[in-house]
Amino acid sequence: MDISLLINIMLYGVIAVMIVNIIITSKSQKKRKGLIELVNTIKDQDLFFEKADAIIEANQDDAEILNKARVLTLWGIAYHKKYERFDEALNAIELDKLIAVKKGAASIDMNEDSFFYMYLGIPNFLYADQKMDLYQKMEEKMQSLDEELKGQLVREIAKETDKYYKNTDDRGLAFYEKVLDGNYGEYTYSKTMIGLYKSIVNANAARIYLDRGDTEKYQTTVEMLRDFDQSGVGHRWLASLDLKVENEQPEDEEGPSSDENNETFQITEDSAKQADVVDAEVVKEEENKEQDHEEKKEDHE
Repeated sequence: MDISLLINIMLYGVIAVMIVNIIITSKSQKKRKGLIELVNTIKDQDLFFEKADAIIEANQDDAEILNKARVLTLWGIAYHKKYERFDEALNAIELDKLIAVKKGAASIDMNEDSFFYMYLGIPNFLYADQKMDLYQKMEEKMQSLDEELKGQLVREIAKETDKYYKNTDDRGLAFYEKVLDGNYGEYTYSKTMIGLYKSIVNANAARIYLDRGDTEKYQTTVEMLRDFDQSGVGHRWLASLDLKVENEQPEDEEGPSSDENNETFQITEDSAKQADVVDAEVVKEEENKEQDHEEKKEDHE
């Protein structure tokens, strides 16, 4: 066979594969966009469940999207307090379909939003509504993944938040402060989620500071609390902890109420700066420098 013909065939093959991948990616992005739109319809109960059911029906052959939609349905059930539907919806979720294997280890990087709802978002509703029997069922379902997802930051935050809910140990304060100081480099997390995680641990710490009467430490949390309060998820989280934050805004200006905001959480530049006073990578670098210094000191001695 002519070598040039062979090369052309190979090139056409590569192009064909690329086209197929583009089509698949485009379809996946469209489906994920549909999930985002679903989240932002949460306040309209009928519309939300109608859209959720439609996505589930249309994706019976796509296990990932199907189970992401099932997770959001469970979240909607908790949001609208339709707890008579909770058990069935919880049992329908196949979490293993949302976990990939990369380099021989479990990875949730493409579906960390779903695990946020399962580990933190939905349990927070159950805590606020004092549905601790359902909270226990959620806990049991997530415990089946304990070893597989060990080291995932969202899992660790859930474990420590559980201490807050159950008023055990230090209620998770040492861990919250560790994360807020930037010492979370040992954990795996999505960069798009870290602002949300920091805001949650900041809120938990703030409540504990208030309970202890530590006004000075509480004041260090206020800026992030204000930012968190501007999103739907943040406003509800603060309400569940009985945290009320006054926004610094002129009286003659009206800002958007929490009810008018989308669910999408965004961390502002100011609060990001406050949260990242010490970043995980910086901590690691400083630890390495200190270790090198100690080793040199020992060699000199």
